[in-house]
Amino acid sequence: MLRTLLTPLRARFDLSPKTPTAPLPPTLDEDETTPEDFARDVIIELMRNSVENLKLAEDTRTKNQVLAEIHRMLLQDAHTKDVFRELDGFLILMSLLSNIQDRTSSLVVEPEEQVLSEVLKGTRLIFTNLSEAMSDHAENAEYFRNVVGYGSLEDALRGLVGNPKTIDHTLGLILSLAINNFDASNIFSSFRATPEDELEFAIAGIEARLGIIRRPGAILILWNAIPQITAGDDSMRYAILKLFELLSHVSHRNQAILSTLGLVKSLFQRYYATRNDPTVPEKERYILQKLLRRLLDMGATTSEARLIFQKAIKEDRTLDTEILDVIRFGIKSRWLEHFSMESPAALVLHEEGLRGVPVTGFTFMIWLWISALPPATPHPLFTVKLSSKSILTLTLHPNGCVQLSTSGNHDPAVFSSAKLHKFRWTHLTLVHYPHRASSPTIRFFVDGVLSDTLHWTYPKAEPAQSGSYIIGDASSTAQMSWCIASAYLLTHPLGDDLPRLIHHLGPRYAGNFQDPALVKFLTYEASTSLNMFLSTVAAKQPSSLTQSAVMKAVKDGLGINESAIGFAVSPLNARQSGPTTSVLMKGFAREFKNEGDVFVVKAACLDTALWKIGGAAVALRLVQVANTQHEISRSLGVLTDGLRNSWQNSEDMERLRGYEILADILRGKAQMINVTGFETLFEFLGLNFRFPEQSTIVNTVAYRAIALDFELWSRARKEIQQVYLEHFTTVLQTSRYRRFNSRQKFAKLGLVRKLLFVLQTDWFQNDMIPYVMDALKAATQAQFSKDDTIKPIVAYLAANLHEDSKGASSPHSIISRIDYTNPQEKAEPVLDMLISTLSIPSYHAKFAAALPLTRICLLLLGDRPSPAVATQILTLIGVSNTISSSFSRKFELISGWNVLKTVIPYCWDPRVNQTAFDILLGRFNHIKKSPVQTLNTVVCPNIVPAILSVLQTGLISVANNCSVSDEIDSSSGQFSWSTESNMENLVEEIMDLHALSTTFRQVFKSQQTTQLFVDGYKTFVTKVTAAQRVNQWTRRILEKISHLGLALALDPVIAGNQKREILDTLQKADTVLNPSAEKLSIDPSLIVDTRSVRQRIASARFSMQVGERTIIKTVARMTEWRKTIQISERKRLRKTVLDLRETRRQISALYEWTHLLTSERGLWPDQSTRLWRLDETEGPYRIRKKLEPQNDKAPNSRVDTNDENIRHVQAPDIDTTSMHQVEVPPWAETYEISATEMDDRQLAEEISEDKHRRVRHELEPGDVIEAVGTVARIAGVDSSPGLLIIGRTHLYMLDGLVENDEGEVVEAHDAPKRLFFVPGSIVELDGPQRAQRWSHEQVATFSEKTCLFRDVALEIYFKDSRSLLFVFLDKKKRSEIDQRLASIIGKHSPEASLTPGLRKTPLLGLMGSRALSGFRTDELYTAQRKWQAREISNFTYLSILNQISGRTPSDATQYPVFPWVLKDYSSQILDLHSPDSFRDLTKPMGALTPARREAAETRYVNLKSVEEEPFHYGTHFSSSMIVCHFLIRLAPYTNMFKTLQGGEWDLPDRLFSDLPRAYDSAAQDVRGDVRELIPEFFTCPEDVIYLVFLENSANLDFGVQQNTGERIHDVKLPPWARDDPLLFIVLNRRALESSIVSENLPAWIDLIWGCKQRDPEALNVFHPLSYEGSIDLDTITDELEREATVGIIHNFGQTPRKLFTTPHPERFNHGLSTLPVGVLHGIEEDAHLLVQASRCFKDLGENTPVRVLALDVIGEKIIPCPEGVLCAPLHPHEQVEWRTGGNELRLVVDSKVVQVVENAFCNCADFADSSSLVTGSSDYTVRLWKISRGNAGSSSTATGIVLSHIMRIHTDEVTCITASRTWSLVLSGSKDGSAALWDLNKGVYVRSIWHGDGGESTAVNLVAINESTGYIATCSRSKLCLHTINARPMATLDLTTTPSFSTLVPTITAMEFHEREYSHLGVLATGGPDGSITLRTWTADGTPEGQKAQWEFVTIRTMKARMVGRGVTRPPSVTSLKFLGETLVHGEETGKAYMWNLPD
Repeated sequence: MLRTLLTPLRARFDLSPKTPTAPLPPTLDEDETTPEDFARDVIIELMRNSVENLKLAEDTRTKNQVLAEIHRMLLQDAHTKDVFRELDGFLILMSLLSNIQDRTSSLVVEPEEQVLSEVLKGTRLIFTNLSEAMSDHAENAEYFRNVVGYGSLEDALRGLVGNPKTIDHTLGLILSLAINNFDASNIFSSFRATPEDELEFAIAGIEARLGIIRRPGAILILWNAIPQITAGDDSMRYAILKLFELLSHVSHRNQAILSTLGLVKSLFQRYYATRNDPTVPEKERYILQKLLRRLLDMGATTSEARLIFQKAIKEDRTLDTEILDVIRFGIKSRWLEHFSMESPAALVLHEEGLRGVPVTGFTFMIWLWISALPPATPHPLFTVKLSSKSILTLTLHPNGCVQLSTSGNHDPAVFSSAKLHKFRWTHLTLVHYPHRASSPTIRFFVDGVLSDTLHWTYPKAEPAQSGSYIIGDASSTAQMSWCIASAYLLTHPLGDDLPRLIHHLGPRYAGNFQDPALVKFLTYEASTSLNMFLSTVAAKQPSSLTQSAVMKAVKDGLGINESAIGFAVSPLNARQSGPTTSVLMKGFAREFKNEGDVFVVKAACLDTALWKIGGAAVALRLVQVANTQHEISRSLGVLTDGLRNSWQNSEDMERLRGYEILADILRGKAQMINVTGFETLFEFLGLNFRFPEQSTIVNTVAYRAIALDFELWSRARKEIQQVYLEHFTTVLQTSRYRRFNSRQKFAKLGLVRKLLFVLQTDWFQNDMIPYVMDALKAATQAQFSKDDTIKPIVAYLAANLHEDSKGASSPHSIISRIDYTNPQEKAEPVLDMLISTLSIPSYHAKFAAALPLTRICLLLLGDRPSPAVATQILTLIGVSNTISSSFSRKFELISGWNVLKTVIPYCWDPRVNQTAFDILLGRFNHIKKSPVQTLNTVVCPNIVPAILSVLQTGLISVANNCSVSDEIDSSSGQFSWSTESNMENLVEEIMDLHALSTTFRQVFKSQQTTQLFVDGYKTFVTKVTAAQRVNQWTRRILEKISHLGLALALDPVIAGNQKREILDTLQKADTVLNPSAEKLSIDPSLIVDTRSVRQRIASARFSMQVGERTIIKTVARMTEWRKTIQISERKRLRKTVLDLRETRRQISALYEWTHLLTSERGLWPDQSTRLWRLDETEGPYRIRKKLEPQNDKAPNSRVDTNDENIRHVQAPDIDTTSMHQVEVPPWAETYEISATEMDDRQLAEEISEDKHRRVRHELEPGDVIEAVGTVARIAGVDSSPGLLIIGRTHLYMLDGLVENDEGEVVEAHDAPKRLFFVPGSIVELDGPQRAQRWSHEQVATFSEKTCLFRDVALEIYFKDSRSLLFVFLDKKKRSEIDQRLASIIGKHSPEASLTPGLRKTPLLGLMGSRALSGFRTDELYTAQRKWQAREISNFTYLSILNQISGRTPSDATQYPVFPWVLKDYSSQILDLHSPDSFRDLTKPMGALTPARREAAETRYVNLKSVEEEPFHYGTHFSSSMIVCHFLIRLAPYTNMFKTLQGGEWDLPDRLFSDLPRAYDSAAQDVRGDVRELIPEFFTCPEDVIYLVFLENSANLDFGVQQNTGERIHDVKLPPWARDDPLLFIVLNRRALESSIVSENLPAWIDLIWGCKQRDPEALNVFHPLSYEGSIDLDTITDELEREATVGIIHNFGQTPRKLFTTPHPERFNHGLSTLPVGVLHGIEEDAHLLVQASRCFKDLGENTPVRVLALDVIGEKIIPCPEGVLCAPLHPHEQVEWRTGGNELRLVVDSKVVQVVENAFCNCADFADSSSLVTGSSDYTVRLWKISRGNAGSSSTATGIVLSHIMRIHTDEVTCITASRTWSLVLSGSKDGSAALWDLNKGVYVRSIWHGDGGESTAVNLVAINESTGYIATCSRSKLCLHTINARPMATLDLTTTPSFSTLVPTITAMEFHEREYSHLGVLATGGPDGSITLRTWTADGTPEGQKAQWEFVTIRTMKARMVGRGVTRPPSVTSLKFLGETLVHGEETGKAYMWNLPD
């Protein structure tokens, strides 16, 4: 069977015994031969003989004998293994295996059993020989792996595996070969013989025999054989799957090998198929899932991951939960690409001229994972050797400690502070300073933290010699199982903080520390950890923070020069998984040699694959589709794990606004979020539910969007709401990082304001409010600053604590979720929380420093407070009085005590009573923790008047109710005795205090204080005395207060007159209490005023009080202040609600992120038909031929939309709020009354109404709106209202929005029509609502236009080939914008003009809207002269004339006009040399026949005779109706046509359906029209299948023709077009450019733009309303008349502006008509004359192929560039550089690297223009970059590169790319077999061109775009394809049929279009590996008669590059091509570049 295999192998490896493939050891003389050498020679000779005998042996038994002999020799001497290989022993074994079952032709027929026995024995011997030949022999193992191949072994085993009698034995041998242990050879036989119920026990028994997989290829053979092994045997299948699962657990190496063999796909497909198969046992499904999870733990390839993710969503758009579980498990994997080292194993870098370690000091870093520590002796990790001498060795001890030995020190040093642990990635850094001045000289870091330091002598420099750097140990005694992710040696010592930063970059980081933006590689956790570290540094040494090495590295990068990298090694530089002999150093040409057992594991975690598949949107989509609790929690797990360790996915999520989208998704699924889902999400945000004290916030943007979306969580279940609200307390109070959380993470989140807003909504029900309050308290205490907390809370309380004033504006209309029922109920707990916080002195001090506390007390107290409010305010007063000795005086100065006296009586209750006496007696000493004062000592006597005022008021109330019967029950609700109870308690408390407290009695020294009591007592007694009856409550109170009065009267401090008043009242009271008793008498001596004169004066002074007017004024001022705050807070509430609504609207509109996933090439493609419309982007000469998807669902690929880097590391703010504030006492000289004053608006902030809220999110980061104008954007006949916004840096056009009268941006749908209506326009409100933006630098120029003859339009042209035409409401508005645009253009002067001789096309060839826009008279004549000299084509010249005359493709009423040039629409073949084929251009269309001329003249004469303004034609040659008539099949003109027709199609017979008939109607039919053509007839847009202008690609129903009954579909073409619209367009354009048309075109120009434009003699006068100035719509006030006039304009059209007053000159006609005047030869005309120059003009050097030929328009030369280098257009001193397979992109200016971008993964690149770069990446993406260059007017002069878009669609690496600014197109080719077209302006995918399904033969490796036509060429190894700009196939060349085709090298190695402004032929040049250069064109001339046109490539000429140099035997491969005008340039693999020139 293998004979066929062996035959080609024989040809490659000569098997003849006569000529061994390698020389044997030379034979020595017997005298010189040692016994050992002699024995070796003998055994080698025996091996030779045995191998020869094996070839000759015929029967199995003989072969077995020879095999046994060979095996003995292989065991005896290792040298025989080389001989075995050299004699093709491996090939012979393959041959034996394939033929081992063949029966020989022997006459003796042996028994079947004996034959089988010999076969089995022989098979075993073959395998043992195979195994032994490779064991401990790397060269043989590599030879078998790479040359013979395990595929050959698999082929050879087919017979044995297919035989039921030999299969088990054979597979056992395969397994034994794989693990190099033949004790396992009977495993399969034992499985087969074991009963099913004992199988598990049998499987468990083999585990000990399994070992490390030594030969992965053999394991793959075993896996592939499973279907044959297990056919119909479930138990066997289960056993083998279990065997693989056991193998994966033997060691990490096994798991890695199995994961990299590509088993995941087949395993997953099997698992997926078995899930719904009832015939599959459950245990098999379980083991499949278990094995799949085990392999996915190491990751999966992108294609495997893509398959798994695809299956996660079922066809019915629901989630497959089982697959989701698989993904959830796999995405948790954290393995990365690494070297698996099974010692002996080492990576060795050999260096010449090494002198030891670098003399400047060094840093060694390594990421390692230890599976098993060395069992006995230390294991070297890193060694520096010179010859055999070790200079430095870093070893790992069995106990996990690291030891250092150097040549300069006798004893090793052990770093014992930290031990390395197994099963985790650990980062080691060894820093060694060279001098003692550095103390200490050695620093050892573990995971970035300094572990050990050491004073150590630096190794001395040795003489230069060969040496090596060794990572690991390849000696035979080494024993250790470990992995390496990366290792670096830097030639200088790093600072102490930098290892921490490098550690936080993680083991996935694989760059060379060159990127200045290193922080972008940090994960959320890593950046948080670094920020914590910096916060700690700042707390200890604030001044040193700015000098921190970490901060410098964060700002500018590490600053490590590439020359300072001694080495850098990573498995990313290995090409594939598996054992390998060497690995290239990262970024260098040197390589590490792999010695011993080094296995490269190209593990790709699912999160890495996720990035390549579609980024964060994939996981986000899973959440979106989830519909159950389980699905949501699992999909959230997939999302968060996909982001957690991937900076790329994190960036992607941020760019998508993914966290806001996630919150929006979850808001609708909140009830399905379970505890698992909640914890998954919040663990991602930084919460730690196992150890809450370790919680922090790691992702502030996600936290703001998700955790602070209170509406979302208010919709969740109650238990989730509770846990959610409790998390705030966890983060801000429980966590040990609370200080960091509050200062760094919550600093800008506005949590307090958000919580206060929540309290004003009805989101949370009442049972959740306490938890909201707890959260508010935690937030308040964590961020107790003026602006964040103090002012918001006080303002909220001031606005909500008291009854709302009437007439305030209510935001009810804004949102219905605001809770207006009882704001006081929610405000009072907030006040309670605030007061409890202020009871803490530190918070109190901050509050007092922020706001005037005394006034705040009065503000919050109000004039009618509730008891609860009064209690809290009194508590605050008491606290303040206790904390601040000056508070009482300050409060007095603002009449605070007097206000209390006025307000408190109306809210008195027991709580207020208690608090008031607490103030009086200073019962707040616990706050200051001061010594306890004496009981009942008055501390604050100022409160006594308020208490007495309460008593006075209360007694009046009691007296008023004294007649109420005692029998009334208060519980009935009719009456309450609360006042009586309160007053009784108050009187008792005053009595007790008066009796017990001396200090209290002293209070009554104040006569006014005493008078308060006297007046109250007198009033009370007077009222009670007058009452008819007195209840018991009143009597008791009267009795007790009389006792108090008596006590006061007897007090010597009371004035005499007051004593007498009290006694008089007392006597009255006694009559009530004891009416029958005798009159009360008192000894007069007791009431004599005994005070001295001084005491009386003092008493009077103490009694001075502020007047009542002052109190009223204070209260009124506080009330007014409160109203101001309420108004401000309502505005804030309204603004918050509106902002929230706008944010919700924005997020709900973000749907484009799903479109990449559901596009035609997405993960979950939507199969709906794609419809197309004309793209407004313009190509050369303002051609519009690109199409764009009509659904406008392109995903956003921008990456520069957000300037907030949430993984950034920043310097923490220095805390100044905690500094001690020294309070100024009121008695100090600096204290003034004004210190208690404050601006009444201090809390009432000015809430500015954001009128631009609706558009704010559209602005670029940092941009500011400078001007806004409502305009109508004109597109065809539609006008779309919108906003033109001019920002400080960008210009914006936003459809569907207008400004209302108040200047607020609103939807046009909701606005009055007068705000945006343009007279005469057709308003389109339901069209595509685009939001377009351009930077100021992109504005090229602008021109004023008319629209419907109104001079109010403006057209702006941009450098990206787009334009905007819009109409203003009046001329004044346009003038304002004009001025601003002129200023913008003046600041950003256009780039230097291209040198004409070196343009890709001559002069105006690439002229888009920019070049055509601003033509002046002199420029018009310049264009005229160039046309005369044939430097520009007829089409281009007509385009220029159209533009200058005001025609624009944006306005259908002023559409560019082109002539009918042909009249032959009936011939089979079009003759462009015959004048009879052409229309007469000297006459207008209405005068081409005598009959039409007569009709025109008659009409003119008749009109003139009735004295009306005469005209020849009632229709026009160009109108909006004509344009839409021609373009009816092309969107958006389809709808425009219907709009003009009143919403319906025209009659079918009048539609454009037949081109010959259309010409007859326009040229011959007397009743016809006189229309000319439009540009599309010469450059038509087309679809992949249809030419959408002439074919009905949308399958529209136009109806049926009446006369024929034929359905109208595609446009009928003339016969010569061969049913191919593309051929028609090509021939029509060829006719336009023909000599005959060129000769007659001036006459037609005279008719349209020239001297005959209104010439009666030329029969060229049209309706007068078609001429400029004839109509002024603004003067027409009648609506009906205006509409009729507009209808006339649409139908009659508009005549272009007149340009010439004299006859137009003719074109020069000498020379070749296809070439400019004076040019004799052209490539298309004289390709046979091209000759290669004798000398190369540039030589890059041998082995440096020329890959790109760049055009230097400054130096007027071609610059050859090698692989990975590209010069910038217009800036040849700037280059971008990359290394294929590397991950860095470098920007080089003047040969100096100015920027390095890591993780760019660039494979290929091209410049679209001087500032736009596109790159194709190995991570399947296409990236767009912007080159920024500073100028004199900017702040920065540095040149830099910035990523702007990341675009995805490819499913494999991008291999080639090109871009065209002319067509705003990017074209990328990929290994997936496709070429993708992208829109350069929008950064979105358009469509694909397919060469196949991928693989080497169909991978697209060359792409090119024709700048003139937009044609696209793509090339793979199998075919060369030509397509139009919209991917319509034109020509295809099957390269496999060409003579030069080879499977080894590509047939085409270079490709380039020949560029001309117009090419009648079209040339594509290709280069080949054989030095050939082929010039091809494409044509349909070979189409068979009667068939549709068939395009094909036709070879014009094939040339050969010359062989140059001695000894050159073959032509060099052509690696690049470039046309420079009519010169061809080619670059070679030799590094040389040559010119091919035409004769002069």
